[in-house]
Amino acid sequence: MKWFGEFPRFGLRLTRWGAVYLVGMLLLGLAAVNTGNNALVLLFGLATGSFIVSGTWSRQVLGGAGGEVVLPRRLFAGRTEPLDVTLTNGSRLFPAYGLAVHDGENRRVLFEPLLAAGATARRVAWLRAPRRGWREIGPWRLEVVLPLGFFVKTKELTPARRMLVYPALSGGRQELLGAPGGSPGEDRAGERGREGEVRELRDYRDGDERRQIHWKQSARQGRLIAVDREAMAPDPLFVVVDPRLPEGAGGRSRDRLEALISEAASMVVARLENGLPVGVVVGRRVIGPLTGMESLDPLMRPLAEVEPLPADAPPPAPHRRVASIVLSVRGEPQ
Repeated sequence: MKWFGEFPRFGLRLTRWGAVYLVGMLLLGLAAVNTGNNALVLLFGLATGSFIVSGTWSRQVLGGAGGEVVLPRRLFAGRTEPLDVTLTNGSRLFPAYGLAVHDGENRRVLFEPLLAAGATARRVAWLRAPRRGWREIGPWRLEVVLPLGFFVKTKELTPARRMLVYPALSGGRQELLGAPGGSPGEDRAGERGREGEVRELRDYRDGDERRQIHWKQSARQGRLIAVDREAMAPDPLFVVVDPRLPEGAGGRSRDRLEALISEAASMVVARLENGLPVGVVVGRRVIGPLTGMESLDPLMRPLAEVEPLPADAPPPAPHRRVASIVLSVRGEPQ
């Protein structure tokens, strides 16, 4: 038991019950002194002793307890993400009671009623970021109230971390996610018998499309001949966000811009999940085109960091002559 030695830095807050108890102790002490009643003196001693025991016990629990909060790699606005929380009890003799983990806004995200001596517990808590952009996440604090709840003692588990929160993902405009070339998930690279170099000629089989028939070779050999062609690389798509707001734009225009940014983020995620190349143009920043979910971070960063611009700001940066979808508050998507 760590009765001696330096105790780690901790916060101390008197609870309402603790304040009531202190006032009661004061009144009881005055009554015991003024009356000389042995029963009142005994009660005052018990009240004082319980106050000391409570403070010492909670101090010991907090001193032996520790842990860590592991934040998710990515945060999307409006989406609840899991947190990996580890709690430890460093005491070899005494269990830890009433451990609560609080976030940077002092909301309780986890409560562990009992942790055995020398034990470690892994739990899952939840985090929800309301808005995109750079945010201070945390710090995460460990709180001890028990056994009698006179004071709340806290210490820091994990310091605050500055994280980039990605835009919220929306379900709208799904008809555009696969453009150009069809619906989401349709990858023209996997289709046969359309464009591309000839890979082989073979006998026609049940299930082949009629467009795969090579009519000249079929006429020469007197049987149906099918042609397989090399896969074609899918066409890239640029998602262009124009952050300029009209003159005199109010809160409604800003909300509309946020909705367009969410739509752009949704398009990017959908194409990456389907293995389709996608690029992002936000103002003067051009990223891509890139493929694969490993490219999510560089593509999401400009969408997360974009800020509204005045109407006279330069238009979005020009990009290569490839298919694009332009999202702008100044007019309907082009």
